Amino acid sequence: MAKRPFYTLHFTPPPDLLARLAVVSIGHFQFDGPRQGQRLQGWHVEHLHYTLAGGALAQIAGQTYRARAGSLWFTPKDQPYTYATDPETGFWEGLWIEFDGAWVREAWRMLGLDGVIHVPNAYEAGRVVEAIHARLRGGGEAALYESSAQLLELFALLRRIAHAQHGRRDAGGAAVANAQAYAREHLADPLDLGALAKIAHLSPHHFARLFHAHTGFTPLHWLRSERVGRAQELFRQGGLNVSEVGRAVGYPVVQQFSRVFKRATGIGPRQFVRSLPR
Repeated sequence: MAKRPFYTLHFTPPPDLLARLAVVSIGHFQFDGPRQGQRLQGWHVEHLHYTLAGGALAQIAGQTYRARAGSLWFTPKDQPYTYATDPETGFWEGLWIEFDGAWVREAWRMLGLDGVIHVPNAYEAGRVVEAIHARLRGGGEAALYESSAQLLELFALLRRIAHAQHGRRDAGGAAVANAQAYAREHLADPLDLGALAKIAHLSPHHFARLFHAHTGFTPLHWLRSERVGRAQELFRQGGLNVSEVGRAVGYPVVQQFSRVFKRATGIGPRQFVRSLPR
C-alpha cells in the first residue's frame, strides 16, 4: 500500500463564506512515539480529527476520550483540550479539518449534536472527511464553497451515526457513568476495579466488559488517564509540589506517581512542571 503524503493547507475563504461556514485548514499527520499537544485556552476555530490508524488519548472540555481507527472527535474552539499518542499503539495517524462560521453551532443544535465530542466507529464519516480533503487539495475558490456543503453533509451523517450508537446503549451506560462520576470526585482514594464495580452495583467482570464497550478503555486505564489529567491541572494551578499532587490523585508513593505520569505523557512530572509557562 502506498504511503500517504503529509500535507498542511491553509485557506482564505471569501468573507461571505467565512461568515457562515468555511474550512480554513486541512492536514494529514502521523505521530510516531510519544507526542502530546494542548490548547488550554481553546483555539480560534473549530477543529475535528479523524483517526486513520493507531490511537490517541484526549481530554476535551474536561472529559477523557480514546481514539482508534474510525474515531472522529470535535474540539470546540471555546473549550480547552489536550491530546497525546496512545501508549498502547505508539503512533497516531489521521486527518484534521479546521472550520468556522456562525452556521457551525446552529447546525450542531439543529442536528442534535450539542455535547457530542467523540463518535467512534464513524467510518462512513471518514469517507466524507477524505472527500473534503480531496476536493480542497484540487484547489480553486469553487472548492471552498463545495467543501462547506460537504461539512453540512458530514454533520448530518455524524448525527445519524451518533444517534444509532446511542440507541444501542443499554442501562449499563448509566452504571458506567455513575462509577466515572464517583471516581472523578474521589481520585485521591485507593480505587481499583472492585471498588468501581461495587459503585456500579455490578460484578467486576461484567463491569469491566460494559466499561470497555461504552468508553473504549479498561476501567483502570481510564482511571490512570483521569488521574494524570487531574495532576496536570494541579501542576498548572501551582501551589503543590510533586509529592502533594501525587497524593491528591491517588499515588502516595512518588516513584509510582512519576512512573505512571511519564508513561502517560512521555515526560516525568518535574519535567512537565519546568515546561509550563512562567
